[in-house]
Amino acid sequence: MTTTRLDGKVYAPVGRCIYCGRTEGLEKEHVLPFGLSGTAILPKASCRQCASITGAVEQELLRGSFWPVRIFRNLKSRTKHKDAPATFPMTFVRAGIEEVHHIKIDELPILLHFPILAPPGYLSPGIPTDGVQLSGLATVRFGKEPIMEARLKGATGLQVSEKHKPVAFARMIAKIAYSFAYAEGAMNDMYGESFVLPAILGERDEIGRWVGTLSDAPRTHPGTLHRIEVHHDRQRGLLFAEVQLFSDSETPSYGVILGRIKPNVA
Repeated sequence: MTTTRLDGKVYAPVGRCIYCGRTEGLEKEHVLPFGLSGTAILPKASCRQCASITGAVEQELLRGSFWPVRIFRNLKSRTKHKDAPATFPMTFVRAGIEEVHHIKIDELPILLHFPILAPPGYLSPGIPTDGVQLSGLATVRFGKEPIMEARLKGATGLQVSEKHKPVAFARMIAKIAYSFAYAEGAMNDMYGESFVLPAILGERDEIGRWVGTLSDAPRTHPGTLHRIEVHHDRQRGLLFAEVQLFSDSETPSYGVILGRIKPNVA
């Protein structure tokens, strides 16, 4: 198993894009998105084209469902959150009638919904899919207690407006796992192209084959904002990664099948 403290770590320059192999116009790659306070850097590791693809996927979430949490927890932002909305919409229910109110971030009961996906490897190539097999959501609370907030407003219930993007989420998780395994040298133990790489780049609509929610009960890791581990599953001959975002808050963990390991790997 490979795991490490990522805070501020700078790896050796790669000299080629870890996604497509280009050697020109290379940029640094953040193992974890910068907008999630990812400060581990893999220099000269991503071409502009691939960085644009992976960055666009991350922005769907960082400027979407993750935005209130990023502000509340003061995670990194290139704009220092100066362009963040002053308020976020919340629907209060009173006597069966829905009312939309716009709540300031310091008063907002933040509910972050994590997709519950089928275990990795669940979908076969012949099954049509929009990318993932979604079976539910795991809700993690940040900020004020939602029930108390609803009572203060005289409401019997509340809803937070949010567009769920499980495919983008799964692709971001896969990108984190892939870049971490590459940075730590674990990809050297694998032969052939990574299974999940075409789905990360959006070349194939099969991210649900390689990324899924692990069945273990959520665990809390105090002092660790995000957790990434790489495992060598020698029984199945697979290189496997585990990613847990906001691991200090009892969130689900996700498994990523990266590829097949060489038979002679110890």
